[in-house]
Amino acid sequence: MCAQETHLCPEHQSQIDTIYARRLVVLNSSDPIRPGNSAGIAFILNKEIINTDSAKLHVLIPGRAAILNINWHDNNTIRILNIYAPNNPHDHKSFWEKIKTEWLRLNIGTLDFMMGDFNLTEDPIDRAPARLDNEATIDALRDLRTTLQVQDVWRVENPHRRMFTFSSNHQTLSRLDRIYASERHTASLIEWDSHICQIPTDHHLISVRLAPPNLPHVGKGRWSWPHGLVTNTDLINKVIKLGIKTQSDIENITSRTNEANPQTIWCSFKNDMNKLA
Repeated sequence: MCAQETHLCPEHQSQIDTIYARRLVVLNSSDPIRPGNSAGIAFILNKEIINTDSAKLHVLIPGRAAILNINWHDNNTIRILNIYAPNNPHDHKSFWEKIKTEWLRLNIGTLDFMMGDFNLTEDPIDRAPARLDNEATIDALRDLRTTLQVQDVWRVENPHRRMFTFSSNHQTLSRLDRIYASERHTASLIEWDSHICQIPTDHHLISVRLAPPNLPHVGKGRWSWPHGLVTNTDLINKVIKLGIKTQSDIENITSRTNEANPQTIWCSFKNDMNKLA
């Protein structure tokens, strides 16, 4: 996950690393002048989903632009550029130009995704009321996109739809948060979504699923109870009684048959328990 405007100072990041070290890796780039009050971007990696040992962070502009390099399926490397553009429109043109300059200087390689809060829209349809942003700024962003060879896939596939990700105090809406992707991934992107984040914010959380055709199929996994049922005392008591009866039935088997054996009784117990849930 890419996060923007993190405002993470070293003390806060140390706390996160201490509390969530078993499950998460947070690679953060802070504003060098006011780390706890301005800008900041971070990559948040779930150790239970991906091997994070190979993750490397390349900072292009501290607190504003950084690239994550991480090993992907079949020893491939995926590169993601995390963006938090300035709020001031007058700073945009130089911002996009600086990212282009740093990218070319570092010679990192082919980019897979560019995502984040762009504080800018490329098309009037992405604002309500509709309006065009500064054309010189848009041209600078598009020049960067051309260099990085990424495109706004959702807009290409939905030329007439509107999906807003930010609402301002002036009762205006805009699609400031976007995911750009390399053209080679276009056919593998599914389930585009924009939804309210659990953390209070005026931005929506946007997401997409990358499903390359050569990846192994991963099913839904084994069925399990919703966590909330574990604390349901009445349900647990019924399961205990059902379990006692099941144990008694198994112990009282005198001769094994296809209908009466520990396996079929245990199967019936699990089915009956699931019906109770």
